[in-house]
Amino acid sequence: MGFQKKPELFDIQIEDTALQWNRTNNDWINSDNAVKEVGCIHTTQGYDLNYAGVIFGHEIKFDPARREIIVDVNRYFDKNGKTAIDDPAQLKQYILNIYQTILMRGIRGTFIYACDPALRAYLKQHIPTHRREEPTQTRNVVELKPFVNAVPLYSLDVAAGAFSAPQLAESVRLVEVPKDCPIDDTYFACRVIGESMNLIIPNGAICLFRKERGGTRNGKIVLVELTDQRDQESGYGYTVKEYRSMKTEDGDGFSHKTIWLKPRSSDRSIESIGLTAQDDAEFHVVGEFIRVLDRE
Repeated sequence: MGFQKKPELFDIQIEDTALQWNRTNNDWINSDNAVKEVGCIHTTQGYDLNYAGVIFGHEIKFDPARREIIVDVNRYFDKNGKTAIDDPAQLKQYILNIYQTILMRGIRGTFIYACDPALRAYLKQHIPTHRREEPTQTRNVVELKPFVNAVPLYSLDVAAGAFSAPQLAESVRLVEVPKDCPIDDTYFACRVIGESMNLIIPNGAICLFRKERGGTRNGKIVLVELTDQRDQESGYGYTVKEYRSMKTEDGDGFSHKTIWLKPRSSDRSIESIGLTAQDDAEFHVVGEFIRVLDRE
C-alpha cells in the first residue's frame, strides 16, 4: 500500500477491491469522496463514527510460531513515522499505537480486515465474526403493545402533524422493536424511501426514530419536515439526511449561519439541501434516526 500521485491510480489493492487513500487532509470524514476512500490516522483521529472499518495492511503480520505481532518495515510507507523513528522496537510500538487509536473510532461497532492470513486467523480467535440474522420459516406471533415492544409506523406522505402527540391514530399500524432497544412514547417508525442514505439506510427500510429532544444535532441523522420544498427523491415534505451546521461568530457569540442536510449515498448525483437558520420556518427537525428495523 502506498500513495499514488496520479489520481486515476489506486493505492490499495485487496483481492478484487481497489481503493484510494484520502485525497484531502481537511475534514476528510465529511468530504464528498470519503465513502470511496481510505482514511489514515492523520485524517480520522479525533472523529467518532457510528461504525468504522479498519484495514491491517501488509506491514503488520502475526508470527504463529512466536505468537507475536511483527512489523515489516519495508512495507511501511508513512514518512512521519519512518523519518522520526530509527529504533525498530519504537517503530513497532508507534504503529501499534496507531492501530489502537483507529480501532476506537467506531461507537456502535468496528469491522476489521487483515491482509496477512496469519494475522487474520489470530484475530478471528478474539473478535466475533459478523453474521446477518437469517429469517426463520416460522415465527411466534407476538402481541404488539404500544411503546412496550412496538412503536407507531407513520407514512411520510401523510404524516403532517402526526408526530406532535404520542396518542395513536386508528389508521396507524404498529411495528415491532427488538428487545435490546428500550423505547418510550417519544419513539416512532417511518419508511425511508430513496437512495440518498443508502450507505446507512437501504431504500424502503422501516427505521426507528426518537422525537426531537433539543441539544446538538450536528453529525446526527435526522428526520426533517420541509415547509417550502420537497425531497427530490420521494416528493414528500419530509427528508432523512445527516445534519450539518456552519456557525459564525458575532458580537453576541456564536450563531448558526447555514444548515446542510447531507446525503450519505453511493449516488454522487444526490445533492445536499441547504437551509438558512435565520428562517426557522424553512424546516423543523422531527426526530433523530436510531436504527433500521426492517429492510422490506
